[in-house]
Formats: sequence, C-alpha cells, structure tokens
Amino acid sequence: MKKDLVIGIDSSTTATKAIAWDATGRPVAEGRAPIPLANPGPGLFEQDPADWWGSTVAAVRGVLATVDPARIAAVGISNQRETVGLFDEGGAPLRPAIVWLDERAKRQVLSFSATFGEERIHAISGKPRDITPPVYRFVWLREHEPETWGRIGRIAEVHAFLTHRLTGEWATSTASADPMGVLDMAAMDWSGELLAALELSTTQLPRLVRPGGVTGQVAAAAAAETGLREGTPVVAAGG
Repeated sequence: MKKDLVIGIDSSTTATKAIAWDATGRPVAEGRAPIPLANPGPGLFEQDPADWWGSTVAAVRGVLATVDPARIAAVGISNQRETVGLFDEGGAPLRPAIVWLDERAKRQVLSFSATFGEERIHAISGKPRDITPPVYRFVWLREHEPETWGRIGRIAEVHAFLTHRLTGEWATSTASADPMGVLDMAAMDWSGELLAALELSTTQLPRLVRPGGVTGQVAAAAAAETGLREGTPVVAAGG
C-alpha cells in the first residue's frame, strides 16, 4: 500500500488533535481527545503527563479508525510551548507538569534576572524578562522542591515527552526547546552557562532536532497502543 499520508499531532493546552493529511495539504481524517488542566491554587496550572500521552493515543486511534496505518509515511508533533515536566531516568513523572499559564515564579523572574543578568539572559536566549519561559520555574523548583530537583533524570516539554513515548528517544524540536529560555539561540544548542547556573546538565535535557528532522521511529510498545505501524518515522515540528 502506498504511504501517501502524514499525521500531524497537535498537543495543545486543553486537547490533542491528530489529523491525517495528503500531499496536497488536504485533511483526510481527524481525531481529538481532551487534556485535563488542574488549577491547584491562584496562578497555578498543572497537568499530568500521562494525560498528554493518553489523549495522543486516543486522537491517533481516532484517525486510524478510518485510515489504514499502512498509508502513514510519518508522524509530526507540535505542542503547547513552555509547558514542562520533571521525570526520572525511566520516564516516570516526579511531580505534575507545570503549564505555560503558571505564574508561581514571579519572584524568581526578578531574582534570577538580577543575579545572572537580565541582559546576559537576553543575549543568550533571545528572551526578554517575562514570566512565561520555564527557566524561571526551574529556579522556583530548585528553591521550593529541592528533593525533587535533586532526583531529576530528564526535563522535557510536551514534544520531548511524546517523542519518548512514541520512540523511546528523548528528543525534541528546536522550535519547542527555544521557548524554555535555556537554549543558546546563536549555537542552537542548550546553553552551558544557563544550565550551570541552574545546576543542570545537558544530559538531563532532550536531544535537539531541527524542525523537519526525524527524531526516531515508532517503537513496538507505542505501535500497540496507538495503532501506528512500528518503524513509522516521527518528525520534529513546531510549538
């Protein structure tokens, strides 16, 4: 059977959509599933990474209910930016993921900008001082949840987590990594300078892939859950 379709997975703040597209850009089939959003306190927004995966499985299965998986040439991922989770080495979450809407790190925006240097942060990451980039939530977590911070195996945004569940690889698009605020925009690599200030290493972050690059292939376990064919390429997309 001709591989004439690609599936775009869009994991957004409240739902995951999966659409099969043909080579002309025409949508052929669609699936959708909700993602719960918790608001445990004023200005606090969290999600369970298991819900990112569960909604992705449901959305993809919605597509494959009407499209033969043998037609799928590749799968691409886009996602809600600036939403990140902390995981152990096995990929289990250490705490709920913190969503881009979260405002808990207001004080850390000021304190880290003052100690590291607001102009230096901007020069490295291209990000002005703002509550949204996760770099300031990392400071908050290190200060308020040091036990959890010390147990981190991986830090991953939605793209990297879904890639890991699909392929077994911790990898993400530079377009999704950039908004985290710890990417050196000139080198297009994680900033060693910023990571050192946060007491993190590059081994705790996903491998970077330019948009359009292949991050891995669908693994057997993910194929069984989603209905995709094992070995289907997974492609980095945007945020």
